[in-house]
Amino acid sequence: MTMAVTGSLRDKLATRACFGMSCRLTRTTDIAAMLRDAGYDWMFLDLEHGPLGFDQICQQALAGVEAGVTPIVRVADPAPGPIHRVLSNGAMGVIVPHVDDPETAAGIARQCRFPPRGDRSVPGLVPQLGYRPISFREAAGQLDPVTLCVVMIESARAVEAADEIAAVEGVDVLFVGASDLTFQLGVPSAYGDPRVAGAMEKVADAARRHGKIAGFGGVADAEMARRYIGLGMHFILAGNDTTVFMQGARARLATMKGE
Repeated sequence: MTMAVTGSLRDKLATRACFGMSCRLTRTTDIAAMLRDAGYDWMFLDLEHGPLGFDQICQQALAGVEAGVTPIVRVADPAPGPIHRVLSNGAMGVIVPHVDDPETAAGIARQCRFPPRGDRSVPGLVPQLGYRPISFREAAGQLDPVTLCVVMIESARAVEAADEIAAVEGVDVLFVGASDLTFQLGVPSAYGDPRVAGAMEKVADAARRHGKIAGFGGVADAEMARRYIGLGMHFILAGNDTTVFMQGARARLATMKGE
């Protein structure tokens, strides 16, 4: 199990857009290899809104490590305990929602790195690196450079603070939660509204200025998504497995009916 060391998502993001899929419907580890063979770079496992239990998410995360599809887990809040727990059991990064200021971003970033760079707790075992004998010092040295700290920009306040958030040491990705942002800006689900487009551009510019990665999720329209990718936003949540299944199921039935 060497993906964590030799095939880091961070390296890919530096050169191109990388696409993820939200895993809500699937309950088995097959999803990791399926996403790999479909061409996805990372998988989104959700402990904020998703129905999967912690054990299922950990199993899928480790399957993602094995398949080379980087598992990123969204925790519900910036508390250290849940962040440490998912990073100790398969996740190669965390996504934290509703990050409105640089102070919160800095606290999250510290939980993603071992001392002296941060406050990440040393676990009894690091399954992402396999089960060969390895010192905790060596494990920390391998994991720190490839563990992603992703903070979600989902409010007008966060957009205004984007430059300060992007400047925080240890933050890797500024990820616009477009659905929440449209509601916060008073234009629910209007992903192409000038206020939303302006926010996307502001976040992308802030990330670029500080050598960070920008990204987004929630934009279903492919043409609109390409527009935002064109701003240099490379960390893309391309959809969720439930929507993909329903689209395919409807299309298949329509074909069989001759519609």
